[in-house]
Amino acid sequence: MSLSEQEQRALREIEQSLLADDPKFGASVAGDNGFGGSGTAGFTLRGIALAVIGLVMLIGGVALAQQSLWFVALSIAGFLVMFGAGVWMLRGGGSSPSRGSSSGGRQPKGGGGNSSSIGNKMEENFRRRFEGR
Repeated sequence: MSLSEQEQRALREIEQSLLADDPKFGASVAGDNGFGGSGTAGFTLRGIALAVIGLVMLIGGVALAQQSLWFVALSIAGFLVMFGAGVWMLRGGGSSPSRGSSSGGRQPKGGGGNSSSIGNKMEENFRRRFEGR
């Protein structure tokens, strides 16, 4: 489920507020946003490409296994490539920690009060939704 423009803006403001309040915490979690981060997109695409290549090797090896036993080895190698790509993507894909410095220039200095009021507003809306059920 995607977020609306207003929700995305509110999340960005909350993130900026957290980074302004505690830069040490912000630096520690800057690159830890899983598959959605723009800094890890190249590595994720490389991992997916490796997994697809492994899948093609696996299917080709199984389909041609009746021709020769070497194709069985090809399918085993394809499985190992797929497995390795999955492990590589889950471990982070070798992403560089320099991504956290890209958002440093746009942090507001005195915007903590406004961001906390938006956070309080979102929290109230969340509680109202679940208290009504």
